[in-house]
Amino acid sequence: MPLIDIGSTKQLFLDDYLIESMANVKQVLNPAVKVDNNPVIKSERPWEGNNSRPLRVLYEEDEGLFKMWYSSFTLSLDPNMTPGGQTGIVMLGEDDPPVTCLATSEDGIHWERPDLGLVEFQGSKHNNILPPTEVGAPQFKDPVETNPTRRYKHLNWTKDTKAPMKASLYYSPDGFDWTPYSGNPVMDTTPVIGRWGPTHVMGWDPIRETYAAYVECSHHMRAPFGKRIIGRAESPDMVNWTEAEAILIPDEMDFPDTEFYLLHVLPYEGLYVGLLWIFRTTNLTHHPELVVSRDGFHFERNFREPFIYRGGRRVDFDHGSVYLSDAVVHGDQVFFYYIGTNRRSPEQMRDLGDDAGEGVGMAVSRLDGFVSVDGGKGWVPHNVTQEQLTQMRNRDHLIDISKGAESFGQLVTRSFGFSGSQLHLNSTRAPIAAGPGIGEIRVELLTFNHRKIEGFTFDDADPIMESGLDQVVSWNGDSDLSRLAGQPIKLRFYIKNAKLYSFQFR
Repeated sequence: MPLIDIGSTKQLFLDDYLIESMANVKQVLNPAVKVDNNPVIKSERPWEGNNSRPLRVLYEEDEGLFKMWYSSFTLSLDPNMTPGGQTGIVMLGEDDPPVTCLATSEDGIHWERPDLGLVEFQGSKHNNILPPTEVGAPQFKDPVETNPTRRYKHLNWTKDTKAPMKASLYYSPDGFDWTPYSGNPVMDTTPVIGRWGPTHVMGWDPIRETYAAYVECSHHMRAPFGKRIIGRAESPDMVNWTEAEAILIPDEMDFPDTEFYLLHVLPYEGLYVGLLWIFRTTNLTHHPELVVSRDGFHFERNFREPFIYRGGRRVDFDHGSVYLSDAVVHGDQVFFYYIGTNRRSPEQMRDLGDDAGEGVGMAVSRLDGFVSVDGGKGWVPHNVTQEQLTQMRNRDHLIDISKGAESFGQLVTRSFGFSGSQLHLNSTRAPIAAGPGIGEIRVELLTFNHRKIEGFTFDDADPIMESGLDQVVSWNGDSDLSRLAGQPIKLRFYIKNAKLYSFQFR
């Protein structure tokens, strides 16, 4: 009986759970790529003021339509502003109250503002403004809810910043008309003199089969290092909640001014893929960092660079901060929606003038594309000099290297059992500096004690030389692995000038 049984679950490389050894390969973060028409929503209608930010983005499969609830408002500078701090300096325009609007899209990238005809603005109802409610937008659509009037849910916090916070639960059949739970509030932090900070209500957790929320759970002054940290709370019914227990704290590898503002978690192929908001307090910037967990509590931070980079120019709408709002898996891509802003302080707003503001940003990843194993002896760090490159070529004989197994980087998995009859890969050819030859991946099968399995060796393996989300692995033209199902085996991936994102037995 294998110690690890992966069944037919897809396996990614965000951690080293199944990795036994690597040689001349490397786990590489693949940052999401911003779409060309960023920001996908910006304030451009009279009722949208000068700032727009996403509240929630959902894909409604039964309608084949993306829906975005977003907030629009006007910010202006207090003419009596004084240096230091933010509170009371930047204020909402009194003549332009904030509004919640709806946008729709067929592809998730190009958005339209439907004429809802629900709210009058300057004498006309031809706009996409939603009627004001205590609940601006749904936080999630519940996949396990059997009551059709409660398909959408929202946990709404009191806004009094000087008092302990209370949360009330709301239900909706469509994400627009809301009914409060009769037993509200469902949470009252008064007994612990506590507060929840910015919160991602994950909703139904399909892995632990409970409702979950990730929250800034610190009291700042009493938290480790006096910083914002992340906690997790759970509920069996969205009514009875546990206390938020701390799970993520800045460490010695972080800059001294690093704090954690929020954690957005996406359940993905049995993993918790987290986008952690990194807050730098000295320059008032935010960006998301990729983290991963297998139980929802113990997160690994294996990649410390941004998963979505801030804009490079000072006037870019997302130059200052990228606050991830939503992640939506759609087709063969993952869409990331975020609040992009280039001002967080009144001084920045004053200096930017008309360029100051925020909008709805979007970035995209390929399916499973968060992290790849990049391989081959051709892999060279990006910062080597030409002289070093020449020395490496002479040392490793890269120019005259053979086409045999020694020309590939290798990743060997731990032993595991599987179910299914075929092995499928998600991979791409990726030209890599100094890499001889074209991209190629081969797979060799080993017993649990590293003996090669006859008929499934490197020489038997049919090379995979093209890019694809779902490529079937074969040996001498045969892909049938059914006779090995249930037995403990290992995989040895041979990778040259290619990226391997995931594998799955089916």
